[in-house]
Amino acid sequence: MIDWATHNLISLGQFLTAVGTVVGVVGGLWIKNKRDDNSMQKYVMRVMQQQNRETNADVKQAKHDYQELRQLHETTVRQLNEQIGLKEEENQRLRARIRLLKAENDAYHAKYGGIDYEEFLEKH
Repeated sequence: MIDWATHNLISLGQFLTAVGTVVGVVGGLWIKNKRDDNSMQKYVMRVMQQQNRETNADVKQAKHDYQELRQLHETTVRQLNEQIGLKEEENQRLRARIRLLKAENDAYHAKYGGIDYEEFLEKH
């Protein structure tokens, strides 16, 4: 009976050792793959977070640049409107002056007659 138990236990031990080895190898590979997956996920997350920070910084800079350009635009429009207003005032003053000069010219022609420019040019 001892021979039978020893003989069968040795076979059982060898079988369990083989199963344990297979389970250990498969488990080790599974853990390694899991670890590789985790490290890959961590790497991807790190890269995405870095890109996200860079994108946020770019967006913030773009907003800042936009605000500066908007202020510059508003300032430029205000200055141009002021210049247009001044030119319109000057234009009105010049038109009034022209009306006065035309009235003075008409009064001169009414009093002294017209000027013959051709005769004037021939003399001089």
